[in-house]
Formats: sequence, structure tokens, C-alpha cells
Amino acid sequence: MKQLFRQRLSTHLKEMMRYLRLVFNDYFVLALLFVIGGLGYYYSNALKQLHTGLWWAPLVIVGILLVSVQLGRFATLIEGPDYVFLLPKEAELYHYLRSGFRYSVSIAIAIQVLFWILLMPFVQVTMHATTTELYLLLATILILKLTWLNTDFARKYHLRQSWLASRFIFRLLVPVIALGLSVYINYWIGLIISLAALLASYFTRQNWANRSLDWTTMIADENSRMHTVYQFFNLFTDVPTLQGSVKRRRYVDGILNRIKLIPRNTYLYLYAHGIVRDNEMSGLYVRLLVIGTLFLVFVKGALLPIFLSLLFVYLIGFQMIPFYFHFSDNAFVHVYPITNRYQLKSFQRVLLYLLNTVGVVFAVAVLAVNLATPVTFIGVIVGEVLEIWLFVYLYLPKRLARSERTR
Repeated sequence: MKQLFRQRLSTHLKEMMRYLRLVFNDYFVLALLFVIGGLGYYYSNALKQLHTGLWWAPLVIVGILLVSVQLGRFATLIEGPDYVFLLPKEAELYHYLRSGFRYSVSIAIAIQVLFWILLMPFVQVTMHATTTELYLLLATILILKLTWLNTDFARKYHLRQSWLASRFIFRLLVPVIALGLSVYINYWIGLIISLAALLASYFTRQNWANRSLDWTTMIADENSRMHTVYQFFNLFTDVPTLQGSVKRRRYVDGILNRIKLIPRNTYLYLYAHGIVRDNEMSGLYVRLLVIGTLFLVFVKGALLPIFLSLLFVYLIGFQMIPFYFHFSDNAFVHVYPITNRYQLKSFQRVLLYLLNTVGVVFAVAVLAVNLATPVTFIGVIVGEVLEIWLFVYLYLPKRLARSERTR
């Protein structure tokens, strides 16, 4: 069973590396370096303006660490057919899952340490924490994460103690109590609470490790975890594994109904309704819009907001491009009495509307934060107008023509 997990882990890591090479290409890495440098510079300047005793500082610390504890789930790498082929080996599958547990713990530790390193200067400045207290806080979040993974391990079995697999208790309630006591009262108390929760989850392992597996839950949890991973990669590149779903959104009918039902608007109708109703495409658009807006709200400066707004406009536009071929496999589309010229113009109109909406939201966010620097606001508007025009009318036709040759 351990060998089986090693084989699946090797295949899984190869797949992840393939996507990571597409995500972290030369242009994105260069942009990321600028973003990290700008955010680091802003973070350093913001720390100089803070002092001990801020009422909201403990809330920020607890909130950020609570978010960090949620990141990183139990990776079983179980697949749907395993319910049939591995069922005779169910008694030995505990060793397979334990290998997955160790792998998940290693990833979780790296995430928690990264969050702790980033938050450590803020805690020192606002809470006047000593070195010992900082390491106690690190131990607390590591133990809380270990407890959460152990209870997620127990969730894969049919349990009598339903509280043990409760995500609310060990993923939210216990971390809030332990982190709150650490920050507001004493770091040792938070560590003791987290240790007690860890021992409670571990001492019950002998009671559930010999029980039958809950295959339905285990397969559903792994599919959900991988769907989340693929959704992240889908922000940067097309992921064939993701299966889109369609949902009616009545609140945008007022905009969609403005499209005149005439022959040359055939593709305009299809693209507008398709992007709005496709959960993957619309979700991708909204997620990048929200992430970009949050960045611009929390970032001040002269040049960094301009660079960030242009970067996210490009990312959103780039992610919309594959939808041009969304209807190409539909045979009925090819019998429409319209030329490809109308198809390209329709897609350009839809993309222009989407990017203009993004540009307006970003401009409002920059204006709200950078009232004292009108040059930044003007730079964002001018930069977005030029970028959107160049992207839609120069870059997009060439990119689509190149993609059609390789299809």
C-alpha cells in the first residue's frame, strides 16, 4: 500500500509540475517579482506607522492565522474506481492513508511557517511579543493544523463519535478559542488548548482505525480538494479536467436582453449568454476581479497601483480568450449563415464590455485609496484605456489566428 501511494504521489507531482510550469512562466514570474517587491515595500512602510496597543491588531492576527489553518487539506489521492478495485484490500488501506497523512502534514507545515514568517513583524510591532511568545504562537498553529488533519483522517471512516469528524469543531471553533486565548491572554494557554485538542483526536485513533472506510465521503473529499487545486490553475491556464456547469442568472437579464436578435448578433448572443451562465468562466472572471480590487484597495503608492491594475486587466482578458472556441465543437453553429468576421467582432464586443467593467471597478478602487495622488488615478485610467484597446483590437485577433492554425 505504501508503494501504491508513492506511485500515485509521483504521478500527482508530475501533473502539478506540468501546470506550475504553465502558471509560472517568464512573464508571470517577472510580474510576480514586481508585485512581491511592491507589497513588501508597502508592508515595511506600514509597519513603521504602527504601534503597540492597537485594538484591531489582535483581530487581524487571529483572522490571518485562522485563514492559514484552513489551507491545506488531507490528500488521499483516492480515485473513484478504487471503491471497486481496492475494496478487497480495505483492511490494509490504513497504511496507504497514513502515507497520505504524512505528505499532507509536510505541505501544511510549510504553509503555516510561511504565514508565521509573514505575520511575525506585525505581531512584534503591535503586540510587543517576545521571541519565546512568537515560537509559542508558531507551535500553536502547527498543532492546530495537525489536529485538523487528524480529524479529517478520521472522517474517512464510519465513526460512532460524530463530533470527532466535525469540521466546525476542529476547523473553526477550537482554532478560534486557542488563537484568541493566545493573543488576548497568554500564549501558553493557547498552546495548552491546542495540545489538548490534538491528544483528544489522537487517542481516539485506535477506536476508528479498525472500522470500515466511508468510501463515498473519502472519494468526494478528494474530488473536492482536487477541484479546488484545478480552479487555482484555471486562473492562469486552461484545465481540461474541470467540467463546467450552467446556471441561469436572472439579475443580468436586463443587460443581455439589450442584444438585438438579428443574424449578425448570433455569436454576440451566444458569447454573452455563455460567459454569464458558465460557472467556470463567470467564476474565474469574478474571482480575478475581486482579487485585483482587494489588492488595489490595500496598496498605496504612485506606480504600484498602476502596474497592478494593468496586470489584472491582462490576466482577466487572457483567461477569456479560450471561450472564443467554446462553441466550435457544436455542429449546429457551423450551419449559421454568418462569416467568421462576425464571430470575431462579437467576441471583441463582449470582451471589450467585460474589460471596461473591470477598468471602471479598478479605477474606483484606486481613486478611493489614492485621493492624495491624482497622478496615480490618471495613470490607471490612461493605462487601462490603452491596454484594453491594444488587447482587444491588436493582440486578440493575432492570438486567435495563431490558435486556429494549431487546432
